[in-house]
Amino acid sequence: MYAYIARQPIFNANKEIRSYELFYRDGRNGNVSNIQDGDAATRNVLSDAISLFGLSKLTNGLPAYIHFTRNLILNDFVLLTDPQEVVVEVMADISNDDVVIKKLEELRDNGFTLVLSGYDGSVRFNPILPLVNIVKVDFRRFTRDQLRRMSKKLKRIPVTMLAEKVETQGDFDTAKSMDFLLFQGYYFEKPRLLNKRIPTLTDSPYGRLLNALLQENVDFDGCAKLILDNANMTYLLLQKTGFPYRNDGKLENDIRRALIQMGSEELRRYALLMLARENNMAESEEPIHRAYLRGLFMERLMERVGDTVDSGQGFLLGMFSLMENILGTKIEDILDGVQLSQQIKDVLSGQGGNEYETFLHYVMIYEMENPKLLLPKLPKPIGDQEIGALYMQCMVDTDLMINSLGG
Repeated sequence: MYAYIARQPIFNANKEIRSYELFYRDGRNGNVSNIQDGDAATRNVLSDAISLFGLSKLTNGLPAYIHFTRNLILNDFVLLTDPQEVVVEVMADISNDDVVIKKLEELRDNGFTLVLSGYDGSVRFNPILPLVNIVKVDFRRFTRDQLRRMSKKLKRIPVTMLAEKVETQGDFDTAKSMDFLLFQGYYFEKPRLLNKRIPTLTDSPYGRLLNALLQENVDFDGCAKLILDNANMTYLLLQKTGFPYRNDGKLENDIRRALIQMGSEELRRYALLMLARENNMAESEEPIHRAYLRGLFMERLMERVGDTVDSGQGFLLGMFSLMENILGTKIEDILDGVQLSQQIKDVLSGQGGNEYETFLHYVMIYEMENPKLLLPKLPKPIGDQEIGALYMQCMVDTDLMINSLGG
């Protein structure tokens, strides 16, 4: 599997590259965005650029323009980036209400360069213009007279003007005559599609976190460092736990506190769930929902009637039993490097013959809701009403967990 990013340079009037813009690409349809979720697209671009491609290598040490949605700006995701490396590009559809204005002021005070994209000269942008450093103007969208009027207005503010979609020498000459200082478009270079092989499952961010959480004695300091190294993981964890972002150098302490508050068992469930979501190859999240429900049901069933088994292992077995459908990978490849117990690996690879296999078969048959199928005998009896109530509660808790992740 590969991760994809498109990169397009931004030039000055001397045709020298001053920065790069990074675009989301899903890779399945060539050099097109196919964005279904703007928040996720930005998080993936930034996470892959930093952790997989290497941001400084990707941009040759120059600043990277990245689109940020209203939601990510309001939720402080931007503050997880370095203002010397990342230029915050605000899209034209962002509303200019008081909440947005306040956040843009905070970003500016924190040293971020702010870019307004899609400017059309209308008065609705007036509250934002004094806050931004650079304004993008689409040279293929407007007449020359409209462009001149906009450039005169922008020079009075003043801001740096960037001419985008410059496709001819004439566009370039005209933009320079109007005092545009930055330029971007097919005349210089089209967005270039770059790809990088995605690490094996156990080498992925959530794979490393899961293995760290599978240790007998969980190192919360080490787990906090793993998360802090990945902006996407940091943002999602803080969103889930409700810890605010504090730009005071103590973020690692907050992450550690969040991890301790969740506890190792809940963290294992969270890490495995996120591992499935971040690598999901299915057409929807329904298989992930079913896998989490199965794992939770197995865990709680073992708590009730499984004195000789580890209920925490039951959750792992339940989720991993459906991972082939989610990841589109053979179970042997999925298990390679994952530090599960040998008993669980034996069941998943078809070499079971232990109590964990009995519980898995019980749950799989129960899920079918077919009264003609005989359920395996468990170590202790459990009544129909009790098992039904247990399963219903697991369904409720699964929905709560999935919903708490957002997106």
